[in-house]
Amino acid sequence: MSIYNVGDQARAYALQMATGRLKSTMTTLSSEMASGETADVGKRLNGNTLTLSSIEARLASMAQYQRNASDAAMLTRGLQDVLEAVRQDAAHLGVELATDPFRDANDALAIRANHATMIFDGAVQRLNGAVGGRFLLSGLASDRPPLASAAQMLDRLATVTSGMTDAGEIASAITAWFDAPPGGNGFLDNAYAGTLGQSQQIKVAEDMSVAIGTSAASPAVRDVLKGLAMAAILDRGVLPGQQDQRGALLGMAGRSLLAAEHGLIGEKGRIGLTEQVVDRARSTSAAAMSTLELSRAEIRSVDAFETAAALKEVDGQLETLYAVTARLSKLKLVDYLR
Repeated sequence: MSIYNVGDQARAYALQMATGRLKSTMTTLSSEMASGETADVGKRLNGNTLTLSSIEARLASMAQYQRNASDAAMLTRGLQDVLEAVRQDAAHLGVELATDPFRDANDALAIRANHATMIFDGAVQRLNGAVGGRFLLSGLASDRPPLASAAQMLDRLATVTSGMTDAGEIASAITAWFDAPPGGNGFLDNAYAGTLGQSQQIKVAEDMSVAIGTSAASPAVRDVLKGLAMAAILDRGVLPGQQDQRGALLGMAGRSLLAAEHGLIGEKGRIGLTEQVVDRARSTSAAAMSTLELSRAEIRSVDAFETAAALKEVDGQLETLYAVTARLSKLKLVDYLR
């Protein structure tokens, strides 16, 4: 009969390997117990991970749609805030200019013109606003502000209206400048730096996209700027010595601003509809993601009772191994030779 002896070093190595294996198993089971998910999905699914991969791919896609929807919500909210601020300032000025019985008085007219200049400048600054590093009203050219400064526009209009002596003529010239098509040497060529005729398309769900087409070149926005410019141009000294004509131009500016308010409200309404679509898409995607996450959790989940039993079994094995190791470590050559 052959007798095989195991050396001390080999025995120590075997015990070390067994201890490491049991500790690794215990760590894995403890992690599964804490998280409720299996550590080896492939083993759990017998290698058939197609369904899980499909769920995770859809979750990643929908997470991107959610981020897109958040960006769209931020942009539309920013647009609403900007347009509402501009609308309120322009509407208040319009009422003042259209109804003030003393606007022809020299001091009152100068004050009104200066006030209009400040509101015009404030409106341009708001329209040049950005959210998250993106300019709101530049169309697709969101990397640059859409408008030249109010001072630059008034300089251009002062040149366009130079030598005119009638309020109606000046109002018509300003209107023509703002309404001129591309290539007409007007607002779109000299004051607007964004894109034309192109909307920002944002995909907010698997089967849903929104288009944000409002820009500083939108007719509703130009109409407000037009009315403000009619009043602010008086601060540049047009119609000198013609107090009645200056007062008449203020009145025209006021009526223009009151008429422009309806267009701006309509523009805000269109943006509001886009906001509703975005909110609906976010809600739908959130519900779908919750369902997918539950399905993924169910696939990856472990049985708590089975895991606890396995953990207890491994713990017992580890204690037994420690006891054997301690017993072997006390063996002496004298005891072996007896």
